[in-house]
Amino acid sequence: MIEIFPTSRAQREFYFSFLDTNQLLPKAMSISELISNSTVVPEKSMADADTRVLLMQEASDFETFKDLKIDREFLSFIKNSTYLFRFFEELAIENVPIDDLELADTYAEFEEHLSILKELLARYKSILSEKKLYDKITLPSLYRLNEEFLKTHDGFTYHLEGFLNNFELNLFLKIAQLVPFKISLHVTAYNQKMITLFKGLNLSLHVDTIYLIDLGTKSIENQRPISKNNFSYDVRGFSIKTLQCSFVYEKIAQFVSKGIEPQNIAVIVPDEKFAVTLKEFDFYKNLNFAMGESFVKNDLYKKLDALDKLLRLRDIEHKLRVSRLGISQSVVEHFQELWRKKLNHSEVIACFTIFCDAESKDEIFEEELFKFDRLLQSLGSVELQQAMKLFLNRLSARTRDDVMGGKVTVMGLLESRGMSYEGVIIVDFSDEFVPKRSQKDMFLSSQIREHAGLPSKSDRENLQRYFYYRLIQNAYHVAISFTQNDQSMGSRFLDELGLHVEGNSDEKTYYKLLFDSINQKPRYNPEVIEGSYDIKGAPLSASKLKTILTCKRQFYYKYILKSKEAKMPDAPINLADIGNILHEALHYVLKEKKVVDENTLMIDLRRYLQTEDRGLIWHYHLDIWLEYLKKFAALEAKRYEEGYRVHELEKSLSVNYNGFILEGKIDRIDSLEGEFSVIDYKSGKIPVTTVKTLANSVDFQLEFYYLLAKQLGPVEGLYYYDLKNGRMIGESLFSEKLERLNEILEELKEPLVNFEKCESTTACKYCPYTKLCDRSAS
Repeated sequence: MIEIFPTSRAQREFYFSFLDTNQLLPKAMSISELISNSTVVPEKSMADADTRVLLMQEASDFETFKDLKIDREFLSFIKNSTYLFRFFEELAIENVPIDDLELADTYAEFEEHLSILKELLARYKSILSEKKLYDKITLPSLYRLNEEFLKTHDGFTYHLEGFLNNFELNLFLKIAQLVPFKISLHVTAYNQKMITLFKGLNLSLHVDTIYLIDLGTKSIENQRPISKNNFSYDVRGFSIKTLQCSFVYEKIAQFVSKGIEPQNIAVIVPDEKFAVTLKEFDFYKNLNFAMGESFVKNDLYKKLDALDKLLRLRDIEHKLRVSRLGISQSVVEHFQELWRKKLNHSEVIACFTIFCDAESKDEIFEEELFKFDRLLQSLGSVELQQAMKLFLNRLSARTRDDVMGGKVTVMGLLESRGMSYEGVIIVDFSDEFVPKRSQKDMFLSSQIREHAGLPSKSDRENLQRYFYYRLIQNAYHVAISFTQNDQSMGSRFLDELGLHVEGNSDEKTYYKLLFDSINQKPRYNPEVIEGSYDIKGAPLSASKLKTILTCKRQFYYKYILKSKEAKMPDAPINLADIGNILHEALHYVLKEKKVVDENTLMIDLRRYLQTEDRGLIWHYHLDIWLEYLKKFAALEAKRYEEGYRVHELEKSLSVNYNGFILEGKIDRIDSLEGEFSVIDYKSGKIPVTTVKTLANSVDFQLEFYYLLAKQLGPVEGLYYYDLKNGRMIGESLFSEKLERLNEILEELKEPLVNFEKCESTTACKYCPYTKLCDRSAS
């Protein structure tokens, strides 16, 4: 008899159990191998994942498909097609004809949606047939038994974990007519559905019992009660998710100290993303990761992904990433030229192999490239941008085995099926992940599922409970952790299992376990920086003066050390970016204007701003600002009629004033009858000075502009141009502020000494040097 296991890992574990014996090994295989080897579809081959998506998109090309609200645009369809495949696959494996769903009394649009889905399925099956392909949807209706394979074996024993679907049961019953086929299963409170299933074979099963069922004779060959271990457990909640890593390493140490071999300890991650965090803190390489290391960390993937994102989004972040990865501008231009063109298979492969050389050679990449070449040959021509996304999807699904890991295995829940460990540690045991909510119900409500006899939401959640229950019941020591804060709490399944939190965790101790092992260099954070700086020795701008008055330490870093801000490029456009773009646009459209007309000005502004390529977020802001600027254009036309003319734009000036060289660049100077108006554009908040705030004022920009502009002639007014509301706002308390500026300059004639931090932390919020001062930017 060949032993059949739910996973390849359980199959390998079965073989390991015979390492210390001197006998011939029994044969074993995984359930997926059995199904693959025991079924054949004459004159057809299995369609791979990418081919299925492309053929489903082709099948969706009919008028009423749009009523499903699924976008047929290629990238969106790749993502949303998952719902379609899950729907059709579930109907197929449960042997439920789509027509059976029509009788269900459900939501108003269901009948219309169902007719669309029926047409989609029919078209998809037709395309598969034309191309001599089959997949999981059509396999149950097309397969024939591979009798040659089956008759070469004495029989099979399937160690079932969880549920059987109707396709599997029917397949196994057919096999049992040729060779013996037995099923070994544990019936618990969480897979009672099997009681109903086998009742159809006139077999009466009961909870908390292990059965060996012979499908050939439809009889129970053996049964015995499930024996339960008296396991010890520790359940902890942590306010910070990362602290669960400390808990994991602590429990591994404790389990080993109790005599458990490391290879008999498993760490279960309901959310496999948490494995990345565990790996970061695995300083002593005690863990091995069953899910392997994703190929997305490979340099070849990173280069293709960076190029793909740059050509789709065209923002600074991905431009710099491409540069950092060493991708030449000529390669970028080559891909850009071909991006939306349809290419044949050899042209596509030639593009992808640009990055391959002797140093970057990789087996996984070459294997996927070979398979992808064959796929492209069957598809014909395809746009490079589509081929890129398909190929990246293939690569992202690949992993590399964790060959350098330790003896303690980290795995997802499904990988743990059929396995038993003496020590089990489960992290993220929260309501969010245990049981994990299913994503299969885009089209089917609970009512329709019940009507059609499909697995319900409760069935699927109970299946997960079954896997956890079996792991825990087979163990001698169990440790469970979860995040407990305002957004998360422990799973209610803990109560069903009778497991309770023992007490509050000393989180400071767990924190030290993670971070005290990292040798941190002493932080640069002097309380006082001694020194002297003569302000009169260099030109003084309004922004430079504002920095002095706001924080001497910031002035020291910026103007004496000349430390540049560590600006991180990102995709979202910020307020400063918007202000700069508007300034550039206004300078461009006004510099050559002889006549100002409201409509013409708006046309010119629109043309200029639409040439900016800052991604989708910028286009959102653009639509808003074009509405705002209508008021600006109206005011500009009005001022032109009143006789105002643009005299200077972005005018740089300097002047010797009270022993200082003042300098600045004025956004705009208008003239009227020999007098000048000094204008400073503002796309955000307008500075306002009151009698109460005058003494602490740090912004003297318009006063600087006045002192600079009066060299050109008489200045009639100083204004902030409120671009959002299309109005000009005069400087309040100008005379008082000018007097206050003179007082400040008199004080600054003495050199600055001891560059201390500012007393108030309000200014730290937007300071680029806040980390150097060990102050949070809040």
